[in-house]
Amino acid sequence: MLTEISCELFKADGQMRPPIRFHKGLNIVLGGKTGVNSIGKSTMLLIIDFAFGGDTYAKSDAVRELGNHNIHFTFEFDGKPYYFVRHTVSPGDIFQLNENGNIITPLKREAYTNWLSEHYEMDFVGVQFRNTISRFFRIYGKNNYNELRPLQMRGGTESQESAIHVLVTLFNQYESVLAFEEQLQLAEDKIVAFRNARKYQFIPSAVDGLKKYEDNISIIASLKQEKADLESSNNQAVNAEEVEKANQVNTLIIQMQDARRLANQKENDIHLIDINMSQGVYPTEADLTSLREFFPEANLQKIIDIERFHNKIQTILQDELEAAKARLEEELIPLKQMVKALEMQVEEIRPSIVFSKEFLSAYTRLDRRIHKLEDENEAFDTRNTLQNEKKRASDRLKSQMETVLKVIESVINRHMSEISDYVSQGKDNPPILGIKEYNSYSFETPKDTGTGTNFKGMLIYDISILNSTALPALAHDSLLFANVSDEIIEQILALYAREKQKQIFIAFDREGKYDKMTQSIIRENTVLKLDTDEQALFGRKWSRKDVAK
Repeated sequence: MLTEISCELFKADGQMRPPIRFHKGLNIVLGGKTGVNSIGKSTMLLIIDFAFGGDTYAKSDAVRELGNHNIHFTFEFDGKPYYFVRHTVSPGDIFQLNENGNIITPLKREAYTNWLSEHYEMDFVGVQFRNTISRFFRIYGKNNYNELRPLQMRGGTESQESAIHVLVTLFNQYESVLAFEEQLQLAEDKIVAFRNARKYQFIPSAVDGLKKYEDNISIIASLKQEKADLESSNNQAVNAEEVEKANQVNTLIIQMQDARRLANQKENDIHLIDINMSQGVYPTEADLTSLREFFPEANLQKIIDIERFHNKIQTILQDELEAAKARLEEELIPLKQMVKALEMQVEEIRPSIVFSKEFLSAYTRLDRRIHKLEDENEAFDTRNTLQNEKKRASDRLKSQMETVLKVIESVINRHMSEISDYVSQGKDNPPILGIKEYNSYSFETPKDTGTGTNFKGMLIYDISILNSTALPALAHDSLLFANVSDEIIEQILALYAREKQKQIFIAFDREGKYDKMTQSIIRENTVLKLDTDEQALFGRKWSRKDVAK
């Protein structure tokens, strides 16, 4: 349980406040007798929520006014204290300390809340500690106190399905529906995989309706008849396997011809390079000497100089030609290997029956058209099978959820009836939770839709959850009591005070208006008393106007 919170900025009468200590049961943050606001009651509850892993305090007015600061807090489990510190500038990091205040273990927020979940023994299948406990810390600024939608967060805009899911996990019933959820998820994953396979044309597209499916059946029958007629017109018996072999051979022969053509091109290129390398591109010096016999006036020295320059170029070209030849010879090897392999495949497959090109073309066209339509219908059947599988999985999940939710609904309503009888002395109708299915619920008090009754119903609901589940704590801000009658509040406080194992944190004020027994409960359970100005949580009210000195 939470046993202590401290902060260097907590002040009273100009002095630092001592650590605020908490105990099992009811813990009251008490305001002034006049009900003065903005003194830190809600802020203190947000700090308690901060200790339980919440983030709202880090964005509060207090942090904006005072700047970032540390919050120290202590939990105790099985008699052993655990010390922590959390800074508002980096609320995602929580540090465990030793008794001397030195950091021993840095924790990320998720790891920290998992640690709390384990130590509070509520690490059930599917439970998310913060998402669970946060909805029962109803504090101004957290937007979770819509009295008409008490199961939901975000002012009642969270989906009903998500809210009911949390309830199932909190009652430790999620494991009983997990297998059914996994079956449904598997069915949905299959449908997604099927759609993606169609999208990328790994499988044929399905027909788009039963009429097209039936039309395909009719067309297939007609095509098969046409195919039978074609077979009967052939001079020899038609064997589908032999037709397939003939088509394969034709395809291989086309591939082989393409490979041979490429190989021939490579060989021609190699031959041209050999000619250039053997004969050269430019005349030799011997050729130039012979030239003098025909042109005695020619400037042979100039021509020789030019030839020397050409020889240099020829040397460079020789290297390039040799490299080009080596590359072509390397490219030629796999082409020759391919031709040889294709020749072997043709010999292995060669059909025993020879068909005319016209027959093969017509027969293949019909056969492929029949297969295409059959594949489309098969895809339609597969899609329907997957959708039916999903529906069956969904129905099984709904049935199991219905069983689980009826049990949860019964337990909560029984507890709420008992609590309502206690706080109204048996006079008022209790609130009733109706869970229609996994994604729909109702919450109302029969024959009374007044604001006070609705808030009373939400308080009763929270207490019923505290009593019937592993929920370790709840927090109720003073705004929840504003519309509830004094008599009911006195009974609710008495009910809070009966809790001896778990923790209840409330912000409260105007204790003087209640009876002596209620005032006694308040005095005995107050852990922090606040009032205006220097008695505020941080020793001042920043809502005051600045006074010129």
